[in-house]
Amino acid sequence: MKTLTPQTLQKRTVAIIGVGPRGLAALEQLYSSQEQASTTTKIVAILFETSKYPGAGEIWSPDQVNTNLTNVHERLLCEYLKGRPEVNLGYLQIPSFPEYSKWLENNKSKEADIDADYFPPRAKLGRYLRERFLSIQKALEAQDLLNIYQETAVKIETTSATIFIETKDNRYTADEVLLTIGHQPTQSSKQLDKWEEHAEKHEGLMLYKNPYPVDALKTDLITSKTTIGIRGFGLSMVDQVRALTLGYDGKFADKTDLEFNYIPSGKEPAKIVVFSLDGLPPAPKPLNAEVDGWFELSSEDYEEFSKVLEKARDNPEDIQDASFLIKGIASATVSIFLRLGRRAYTHELNRSELYDIIEKLIKNPDFKHELILSQELSPVDMMSAFLKMAVGKQKISLDYCLGQVWRFALDVLYKEYYDLGLNDKAMTDVVKYIEASKRYSYGPPVESLKQLLALVAAEKLTFDFANDPDITLCAEGWKLQQNGEERVAQVMVNAVIDAPQLVKVKSDLIKNLLLDTKIDPVDYSLGLHTKQDGKILKDTKVVDERICFMGRLTKGSIFGVDNLVECFGDPATKWANGATKRLH
Repeated sequence: MKTLTPQTLQKRTVAIIGVGPRGLAALEQLYSSQEQASTTTKIVAILFETSKYPGAGEIWSPDQVNTNLTNVHERLLCEYLKGRPEVNLGYLQIPSFPEYSKWLENNKSKEADIDADYFPPRAKLGRYLRERFLSIQKALEAQDLLNIYQETAVKIETTSATIFIETKDNRYTADEVLLTIGHQPTQSSKQLDKWEEHAEKHEGLMLYKNPYPVDALKTDLITSKTTIGIRGFGLSMVDQVRALTLGYDGKFADKTDLEFNYIPSGKEPAKIVVFSLDGLPPAPKPLNAEVDGWFELSSEDYEEFSKVLEKARDNPEDIQDASFLIKGIASATVSIFLRLGRRAYTHELNRSELYDIIEKLIKNPDFKHELILSQELSPVDMMSAFLKMAVGKQKISLDYCLGQVWRFALDVLYKEYYDLGLNDKAMTDVVKYIEASKRYSYGPPVESLKQLLALVAAEKLTFDFANDPDITLCAEGWKLQQNGEERVAQVMVNAVIDAPQLVKVKSDLIKNLLLDTKIDPVDYSLGLHTKQDGKILKDTKVVDERICFMGRLTKGSIFGVDNLVECFGDPATKWANGATKRLH
């Protein structure tokens, strides 16, 4: 390779807006692509990130409380979170950075358990991401190739020669811009706006409209006499419950293999009341690799499912809805449920009959059958049953099996078929079913359910109002009523994460891009149109190849946009290769 000095290179500037894991991956791939292309262009990167920790961002901040757990176990992280190879451009050397499994050897948690999958604190992943960023930052800054601005970009303007990036106080120029922004502020619901107004009018009441940061719940306003309502029954709720118990010096101790004892500190709130629109609890992930393996796609299942996706990708004009995906998931679930044998609910059904039930269940989550865990059970009884299935101590219901098959199937979809080129109608339908699967496929660890059940037993947590209770605003707070019972909460916490709905995002940057007609949504409920390499589409045409977008707000074009591991996948590489060609 010819050695180039800075004097022989033309200089070009690339701006990356939003530098969490996806922005970090894009930055790494940009210079890796430069090396492979033997380009004569010198790239200066300017980064815009408002958090204190570029590389990790807000979600993976290394200084967040340790009660916030990642929903990906270390077994999977060690398998898929690869390292960064060394880059040598002659005038610039970027050192390699180890894959997560190697990094972990020097950062082992004493809490890890060989008998159960370990879900590390998000702060721990944040330290890995932060260290990985710092290593490339040091190399780039040594050659004056990096500038980081802790500012919020509010507008992007273009001319034929230059791109202008405006922040509140400054204006910057670049030749190429990549937006890798994650969670964005959205328009609040009418209910939350009404609750906020109520809390402001009455002394002693508090509303938390956003689930994070959970350490905001550590306040003098919350005492041992406080009742707290939590709106939402997902993973954020679990983080908040831990913050309100472990964060107030409560402790969990082993009682049996399936049970914890909760030891109160006397500082935690008197009662936590959890509710949602349907009152259905999440199902936990399997305990460990052994139980998880019961649901893994066999080589035959994988081949058959891949053929379904390949056919859709190769003939997108034939796909008008999610039927192809439903058939693929149902077929795989039949095979795996039959393979479970005596581990599954007892039945005498053949493949065709099982397929028919599974297809109906996918299309209608309320579908009832003796092979499906009854939704008439209380949340506590449902959680107890799912917990026993997850540790292999109760026969597996068809719905639990289906949920775990979804998880493995989505892994194939996200890694290998993340862009099928479907039309908007079909994509909207596919996303609808993927979202519906998440109660099972994105469930919490076994340990989290054990904690929730222990808190119920200790009378610190109740699900008695779980299923869409009547809520009346009163001077004392929020009065929840259900089945003839009532309870008043002085503090209300919203645990519902807003969907990446482009038209509801209220950040100035997105609003200005919409006003400038540079972007439009795939569907009212989804994100914007992009290609695999991040190029933004409008009416099937690329808006401006110099402005690209990757991340959460592309849901509807790309699958797997919320997945940490996928931040380091093919899309970042495809964008970097394209940018290198454009800037050459």
